[in-house]
Amino acid sequence: MIPVADSHAHVNPVRGLGAGEVARRFRNAGGWFIALVSLQPSAYGVEGSNVEAYVQAALIHARECGRAREEGLRVYCLAGFHPAEVDKLIDRNGLKPLEVLELGFKVLEELSKLVDRGEIDGIGEVGRQHYRTASERVLVANMILEKAIEIARDKDIVVHMHLEQAGEATVELVDVITRRLNAKKEKLVFHHAEPRVAVEATRRGYQATIPGIPKLLEHVLENLEPTYTLESDYLDDPKRPGAVTTPWDMANNIARIATKSKDIEEKVYRINVDNIAKTYSVRPP
Repeated sequence: MIPVADSHAHVNPVRGLGAGEVARRFRNAGGWFIALVSLQPSAYGVEGSNVEAYVQAALIHARECGRAREEGLRVYCLAGFHPAEVDKLIDRNGLKPLEVLELGFKVLEELSKLVDRGEIDGIGEVGRQHYRTASERVLVANMILEKAIEIARDKDIVVHMHLEQAGEATVELVDVITRRLNAKKEKLVFHHAEPRVAVEATRRGYQATIPGIPKLLEHVLENLEPTYTLESDYLDDPKRPGAVTTPWDMANNIARIATKSKDIEEKVYRINVDNIAKTYSVRPP
């Protein structure tokens, strides 16, 4: 069975299957590694627009990461401040943009402490909105992203970045920040990247994860150099079943496509083992 890695997924013990069941299904399909990324506090039933709510959500997520490890998976556990939270906190909670910026910075400071305590491994997801919104809101989200990259530089940890998909421009905007902060490119991951973003990001020394949906899998595995990783972006929410795909469906599809040729099989190994090892410093047991 070909070892498969999922570079970005979510689990929800309140609304969904939870990490234990997700990990079991993924492992049975050949999964060996998964990067688990926290959800917003409200997804876990945690209400509030304060630091405590985000820390509580991060700790719930950290426990889920532990359950996935108990099922035999290698896990990289990330918690963050999603850029969509900027708009939600302004529109639904009545915060002003600068109040959201202050909150985001405080949340990242607390997440940094959780890294120090070994509760989580990295930060994610942070970044910029992928939809149209007010310019000051994008600026707030981008400043929070910069703070996360700064913390990643100091802690030598991975950051998963949720960004707009504007090809070379998206990568260049991150590159400007990275150069200014003297951050490590290999620790910055372009999450849910379109192929053109992934190609440009990896060409410049970053990592990128491409959604492992059937219509994309065959194209990227057959045509792109294996410089990227693959993700399910699974939400573990019965109201949005397989919004992108499930980790186990992705693994099964990868295994099916890998049988087409020795060349694709070798690409699959590099994507799912070598590239994961490079970014997360872990290999299959």
